[in-house]
Amino acid sequence: MADSGGIIAAINSAGPDHDAYLLVLESAATAFVTPLVVTEVHHLLMAAGLAAAADGFLEDVIGGFYELVNPTVADVEVAGELVRRYRGSMQSKPGSLDLADAMNIVVAGAKATNLIVATDQDYRRVVPLSGHPAFALLPQDLASHAPR
Repeated sequence: MADSGGIIAAINSAGPDHDAYLLVLESAATAFVTPLVVTEVHHLLMAAGLAAAADGFLEDVIGGFYELVNPTVADVEVAGELVRRYRGSMQSKPGSLDLADAMNIVVAGAKATNLIVATDQDYRRVVPLSGHPAFALLPQDLASHAPR
């Protein structure tokens, strides 16, 4: 899974961990994204005045660099349940799991993975739906987790 923060870290060449995030995404067999993440990344890049980066990101999605996963109504229902379950227990966003992150958790479960390219440490507070004991945040956890 690719979360908004991880994608932006890979795009932002001025960021301190840019190279690590970019390498993880470029070496992934598949990087799944949901339309929520696509919207979030595009919005954040545009809001930062980075129109060319936003255009390039959309070109990457259209060109297949990311595999776009369209959620079902049932997925939205499960994501909503996750938002409610974890409300008030997160360190950021202020204290709640947002819908884009909840949908990443649902899709990761459907894809049987616990690997998420993310800067968001709140994933560490969530139990994966994939059956794994915890999420592995890439690139931070790369040394201790081989891709699955």
